[in-house]
Amino acid sequence: MKTHRIINFIELFSVAFIIVGLFTFAHVCDGMEGMTPICFITKKWAIIFGVILIVLSVIQLVVKNKGIHIALSITQFISGIVMILLPIVIAPVCQMKSMHCYVYTRPLLVIAGIVISIIVFVDFLIALLSIRGEKDENLS
Repeated sequence: MKTHRIINFIELFSVAFIIVGLFTFAHVCDGMEGMTPICFITKKWAIIFGVILIVLSVIQLVVKNKGIHIALSITQFISGIVMILLPIVIAPVCQMKSMHCYVYTRPLLVIAGIVISIIVFVDFLIALLSIRGEKDENLS
């Protein structure tokens, strides 16, 4: 159970890094001559999914039921995959390789999404193995 808490705190830190990064070093492009850049949509959705991931992690820290824990892990894993696909497929940033959102925002979201997905997958496997271990002990 201690491992579960550590993993959730690492996930919370990762998501907080994404949100802080979107407002600091990986900010999206400023308004371009009265137009709203398409990367503003990417930022908006990344923040929404970041908040969802934070809420799910906090719920996982509080909930003791392992079935709910596994369901939340699956939802978090899907959110991590969405975070990876967000700047590439779902709400793509502009394709100009010299733009700030292409150079900083896109890699931040993709790499952080991969890290979050791996963290959540490890947490899911640990929870699954602990449930399986409890069932094996009950059969003995």
